Amino acid sequence: MQVNSGPNIQTQVEVLKQAENVQEQGITKLLEQNTQQLQQQEEAVENRQKESTSQLTGLGTGLDITA
Repeated sequence: MQVNSGPNIQTQVEVLKQAENVQEQGITKLLEQNTQQLQQQEEAVENRQKESTSQLTGLGTGLDITA
């Protein structure tokens, strides 16, 4: 009499391969999303720095520094 303890090893290997593929796809998607978020944050910081610089430069033209 033979006792089966579950699916054969080949089936188990295929399931593990599929699970690995799903994990890889999930990680890739997360990395892409994080990259996009970082790019958006960098753009926002650059834009804010440009605005601040413009405002500071504009202040300099309005000051009367004559003695």
